[in-house]
Amino acid sequence: MALGTAAATANAAPAPTNCVVNLDSDSKQCYGTFREAVAASTYGRITDAPLSAKHIDQKLADRLKASSGTTGARSVQLGVVYTASNYGGSAMILTADRGCRNGNGRDFETNLDGIFDNSVSSLTTLSCWLELWDAPNTSGVHHEYQQTTSYVGDPMNDRASSIAML
Repeated sequence: MALGTAAATANAAPAPTNCVVNLDSDSKQCYGTFREAVAASTYGRITDAPLSAKHIDQKLADRLKASSGTTGARSVQLGVVYTASNYGGSAMILTADRGCRNGNGRDFETNLDGIFDNSVSSLTTLSCWLELWDAPNTSGVHHEYQQTTSYVGDPMNDRASSIAML
């Protein structure tokens, strides 16, 4: 029995990772559920997010945008990238101490690492437009997304190595 259980566990897909990256401090912390990641990124202002990023909806996106404007807010949610289309797989919430000026130049940029490098397939825009680049240090081929996108398209799918927030 134990051998069969071990084999089933070895063949199971890894659980999605849900990370929060603060672009000002360049810190990254990962959590077991999307709910935990949202609670951490909002410093406890939103604690009832879905367990999985797959279930983010416009109502939650609006709450994330609004939470950064509340008194005492310590971070602004800039956007979320996902490793699968339709907002599935692992999720990375991008935060900073301030929002973007939307379209008036690059406000933040970062290289993707670990499971997010060359694996972004969908994204949610919150306080910024997101620009995916196929090479580190925002170089190479790129595409800008001004709205939430369930599939980033064949030219950028599983190719992004860096991201800029506009």
